[in-house]
Amino acid sequence: MRKKGHKKEKGELRLTDKRHPMSGIASSILAAISFVSFAAACIISGADGGNAGFGVGIIGVSCFLVSIAGFIMAWMSLHQENIRPLFPTIGSLVNGLLIILYMILYILGV
Repeated sequence: MRKKGHKKEKGELRLTDKRHPMSGIASSILAAISFVSFAAACIISGADGGNAGFGVGIIGVSCFLVSIAGFIMAWMSLHQENIRPLFPTIGSLVNGLLIILYMILYILGV
């Protein structure tokens, strides 16, 4: 056992009770779903020459709402105690960037 203030030696096992929060993992999955759906909508719209119609518009709005839900889940899971922040950080960054992208596309489309 090492004393306080000493550096961890190479190869020393470090046990912790931190865990990955399920809401953080879910927010990362929602980010991936939103990104893949948006890419599919872009491909469909490009194949139709920009005239894909109402269905693709609904997909875009759905992606925006999924990203908002994922960002809120990631933000809530980042405030939990005793967690590993990897998945909530990934979820908040990707969902936040996607929200910004969707807002820019909405503003440019108007």
